[in-house]
Amino acid sequence: MSADGKVASYKITGNKQWISNGGVADVYSILANAPGGPSWFIVEKGAPGFSHGKPEDKHGIRLSNTAALSLDDVYVDADRLIGGEEGLGLIQAQAVFGYTRLTVAAFGLGGGWAALDRAIPYSTERIQAGSPLSEKQGYTHKLIVPHAVALEAARAFIEHVAERIDAGEGAGGALNTEGAIAKYLASEAGNRAADAAIQAHGGYGYTREYLVEKIKRDVRITTIYEGTSEIMEMTIARDRWQQHLKTAGRHYQDSATGLRALDTSHPDVGAGIAAVACEALAGVLEACRAGRLTRNQHMLLRLGELIAAAEGAGCFARRAAAALDGELPEKAGHRFDGGALAAMSRVFARDAAQKVACDGLRLVTGAGGAPAGGPPLRDTLRLDAACAAQEGLLADMDRVADVLYGRAAATST
Repeated sequence: MSADGKVASYKITGNKQWISNGGVADVYSILANAPGGPSWFIVEKGAPGFSHGKPEDKHGIRLSNTAALSLDDVYVDADRLIGGEEGLGLIQAQAVFGYTRLTVAAFGLGGGWAALDRAIPYSTERIQAGSPLSEKQGYTHKLIVPHAVALEAARAFIEHVAERIDAGEGAGGALNTEGAIAKYLASEAGNRAADAAIQAHGGYGYTREYLVEKIKRDVRITTIYEGTSEIMEMTIARDRWQQHLKTAGRHYQDSATGLRALDTSHPDVGAGIAAVACEALAGVLEACRAGRLTRNQHMLLRLGELIAAAEGAGCFARRAAAALDGELPEKAGHRFDGGALAAMSRVFARDAAQKVACDGLRLVTGAGGAPAGGPPLRDTLRLDAACAAQEGLLADMDRVADVLYGRAAATST
């Protein structure tokens, strides 16, 4: 305490693990428990009692220094308390997650495309049984097309969140859940795309000579840092679960209504199929409410996955419609035209509808939540509609493959 009774300094003791730039930084932000609660402090390199461990020998991003920090009675002046008030640490952290998770999402997106952009030309040159791999549907429709689609769906959501942040909506952590969805979609898609790119190269992909091996190791971290995929699932599920309860089950039904309106004006972007995904999701959430199924942590996390898929499908459909109307923002990705994005959106919407309906049915039934009376669960979860929506899937995948390989432009149908 100072002479006037105010706090003059703090003494911090503890350890922190997995700190990016931990061994090379000059200034550190430290979250520690103060008398008033978790608080952020600024600590400078060389402070007495402050040290770092050896660099971690990591699986990937090996040029990024990561080291543990150790603080042993480190004195920090009171003016190094960020915000000047104790107990704001968690609020301050939550306020930036919508931004920081978006940067990790961009990392996952870029890593995934970096891998595919090596697999695609490789497949045009690799001849097997007299023809290039790029001409074999069994190759392109497993190892290339689904991953390009998932990455572009993630891009649509990233850009959607970024535009809202640019518009000033991200203050105070207002877009934390949206940032979590963007990170989840992009990091999972990027990781799977990089893995598929190794498979697409065969034995060569497993060698260091071919860069896809390194990309896979590097992009893997995006599903871990700034919150693991499991933390993202929990974040997404908790917030949207509350939305379902607050709106008496209308939240995703209203989303479906908006998507059906979009389907009327743009029947080629998969908005109607995305609406089926949202309707199925509303049914899953209501079954969880009626059966109190969210007491099962596994159920809650799986809801996060289904929510991300449904919201991703809706966002992609809106992005494809904007592209067809020539209304994509200047900052948006322009690699694919509106027709190509529409085909991709239809493929992604089908996947989302099938995932929500089928996985939702499995999860609700598996948790003992199948209703004893009322309409059959398969009707509530729109299972038949989700299956019917798969019509035209292979034709759309063919369209996407043609675009990726420069064989033809995708046309809206």
